[in-house]
Amino acid sequence: FANDADAKPAVEDGSNDTESSEMTDAEMHTLLEDQVDAIGAKLPRMTDAELLQSTAARECLDNPDEWKRVPFFWPRSDIKRKSAFVPGTMYAANKLSVEPVVFMNRDRKQFVVIAHIGKEMCGHDGIVHGGVQATLFDEITARPAFWNLPRNVALTASLKIAYRKPAIADHIFVFRTHLAKMEGRKAEIAAQLEDSHGNLLSEAEALYISPKNVTLVQDQTSQVEKIENVYP
Repeated sequence: FANDADAKPAVEDGSNDTESSEMTDAEMHTLLEDQVDAIGAKLPRMTDAELLQSTAARECLDNPDEWKRVPFFWPRSDIKRKSAFVPGTMYAANKLSVEPVVFMNRDRKQFVVIAHIGKEMCGHDGIVHGGVQATLFDEITARPAFWNLPRNVALTASLKIAYRKPAIADHIFVFRTHLAKMEGRKAEIAAQLEDSHGNLLSEAEALYISPKNVTLVQDQTSQVEKIENVYP
């Protein structure tokens, strides 16, 4: 979901747009599942069932009137997937070996993301690299911005992180993020990373902007509507 503020204008070939506009909800669901399966078909990895056993996941599952599950990976063509850093590079054995589980509050302003970060994502031996945390914070804090900003487009303007405690690799982690403030085309997002016991490991503050130049990034409103319909 996240995009850098200096992103280049999107290049449109027209072929995928026509197909996307005619896609039914059932086809959207199938495409999403096919894309996730294609990314990790040959990976020896844990299953999302283990993520769903976490306390954070159970809290969301036990409150379906407040929380609903939505996908972490955005459906995209193989070409776009391979050029996107997180699904194209980080989704691999001993890295993000299973698709993170995402819960969105029904106010569309709060998200909980449960992820297993593997042993090949380290800086110091056994400790999750700070840059990995930053990348995931960028990816995850974009969600409340993306869901609420005009045209459902959110570009990263700034990201500030405070590292509180080492994050020990090869464990399950919980990211919590929410929309702190929105004004016009700007959204301020707050987030924190916890271990599976609820201990605070790092915190983030991010600023996202929906650009004035509407040709910079394609309008994502129809994609959000499809996700909302597929995951009611």
